[in-house]
Amino acid sequence: MNAEDLPELWHFRVSHYNEKVRWALDFKGIPHLRHTLVPGFHIPVARRLSGQNQLPILRLNGRVLNDSSRILEALEQACPTPRLFPVAGDELQRALEIQAYFDEEVAPDLRRVFWSTYIDDAAQCGRMATDGAGRALRWLWRASFPMTAPLYRRNMGLHPEQVAPARAKIRSYFDELEGLVGPSGFLVGDTFSIADLTAAAVMTAIVRPPEFPYPLPEPWPQELVAIRREIAEYPGCDWVLDIYRKFRGKSHEMDAPRKTASG
Repeated sequence: MNAEDLPELWHFRVSHYNEKVRWALDFKGIPHLRHTLVPGFHIPVARRLSGQNQLPILRLNGRVLNDSSRILEALEQACPTPRLFPVAGDELQRALEIQAYFDEEVAPDLRRVFWSTYIDDAAQCGRMATDGAGRALRWLWRASFPMTAPLYRRNMGLHPEQVAPARAKIRSYFDELEGLVGPSGFLVGDTFSIADLTAAAVMTAIVRPPEFPYPLPEPWPQELVAIRREIAEYPGCDWVLDIYRKFRGKSHEMDAPRKTASG
């Protein structure tokens, strides 16, 4: 496959929605290019590519796709094996329902809790948000933080009256996950599917398995450390770690082609 034919992913390193797409690409063994963007500074790129502000964005076979669930559907069509979407109609419907629940109900709360442990410390927040970026971009993000922090609080719901209910639901989310696991060890049927991938990826906002491809910069905020220690006793946390250990696999990211002197 020529470099110009490779799928291209524009993503955030730490986001669970972005992790869904990375994982699907890697699970299916699809060589691809990745472009890491920094929250806030990603907007001009996202709008130029897709006319909206959210990542991930994937360019696949000439199409530009956004929204992790749409992207996973397109990847399944383009590369049907190994399968992520169940074949049986009832199992497919159940897998889609679980994906929607974790995407729409669980993920926003866990993202809110995760960011709330960083947002009051400009230096720590900057290290997390710009990890892997160049020095100039890191400096610019930190310099603009007093102006952008209120936007992050508003857009992600990081005010105390919004964070507290989300924090209170963490235990119930892990209990619900535990209750969804079938005798096979999977959420739907007898094989790994989008249901397992989505649930495990969403929970990485708090669980942070060793196989997650972009570890958080050290040290973590003390509150995040405390939350991670608290949920370590939940069986749902063990399930996420086990699914990552068995199915996350190696990265299929390719190096970007180098430009020659002739262009």
